[in-house]
Amino acid sequence: MNPGPKTLFMVCGEASGEAYAAGVARVFRRRYPNARMEGIGSARLAAEGVRILQDYGGISVVGITEAARHLPALVSAMRRTVRRATSPDVGALLLVDFPDFNFRVGRKARERNIPVIYYVPPQLWAWRRERAKTLASFTNGVVVLFPFEEPILKGYGVNARFAGHPLLDEIGPWLDAPPDPARFGIPAGKRVVGLLPGSRHGEIRAHMPVLKEAALLIAREFPDVHFAVPLSSPRLRDAVESELRGSGLPVSLVESDRHLLFRGMTAAAAASGTATLELALLGVPAVIVYRMSAVTYYAAKSLVKVSSVGLPNLVEGRPFLPELIQSECRPDRIAEELRLLLGDEPRRAALAVRCVSLRGKLAGPGPAEAVVDMLASEAGDAWG
Repeated sequence: MNPGPKTLFMVCGEASGEAYAAGVARVFRRRYPNARMEGIGSARLAAEGVRILQDYGGISVVGITEAARHLPALVSAMRRTVRRATSPDVGALLLVDFPDFNFRVGRKARERNIPVIYYVPPQLWAWRRERAKTLASFTNGVVVLFPFEEPILKGYGVNARFAGHPLLDEIGPWLDAPPDPARFGIPAGKRVVGLLPGSRHGEIRAHMPVLKEAALLIAREFPDVHFAVPLSSPRLRDAVESELRGSGLPVSLVESDRHLLFRGMTAAAAASGTATLELALLGVPAVIVYRMSAVTYYAAKSLVKVSSVGLPNLVEGRPFLPELIQSECRPDRIAEELRLLLGDEPRRAALAVRCVSLRGKLAGPGPAEAVVDMLASEAGDAWG
């Protein structure tokens, strides 16, 4: 008896990774309409036909101390994921970012001879390059987001491929869209400054109070500015509202159409991560910020091998947007950098042009298609 098509099991651990995984699910479903998809994700993957084994909301953490607090949930999720991902009906495993969790799942799958494709591997070019050998040991193929990653990983024996950055496809419909501030409750004639604290609760606790105080400083000096906080998930609204309550700040919280919102921004202050690259590709210069626990910071600092942390600066090959990390991530310093962007339009416009030029460096034939090509190469017979 023909058991039918097998299941593609997918694991992602936060909003940007889920967006990339959703792109793969869309291409995979078109190519293999009878195959099944299941995994760790949330509503975005579910909308693409993926059966959700567990929502990642309870296991998406940053840093050593936060991970320790969530250890029981992480261990339980790990056991459940490994058990399902290594079941006989699973034809291949797609891992997206989320390395501390996904490396363990990937190794277990390799022990069962299940093909493993990794999409958005950890930033091994920045730190812990020795982990590239581990990546090579359990993966059949790896699709990277940045062109400089491919030769680095190949040097460690990883079957790596750069095929463009998925953000270019994601933001495509908004590249030339006219701004529509009224849709987001922003008064006419106001300049919009984005406040982006991150996509995890821990990041909001670390960044939102600092961003709020910086915004209050700017609001006193620039009364024509209105602030906007794009929420990567509705589940973050309560946390952000709690931080802003009573501040009197002119601010809108936005849950949808974030890229259209970005199109209308003059500048932003954003936690280091994918959002800084989204902003840049849409022509919005950002002050890049980040704070973490002292333990995590000093552990990371001893291992990091690059001089920049912001993705736009890394793609450019040299820093051109300001980075305020750890002790420099203070309200006065953030306000100082925003003041330069708001008070010097020629400078801001020149930075915006430089941001947009990054599009050419990230163009390619399509990373989601490259992932599905690898899945076809390694387990094509599994999908029916």
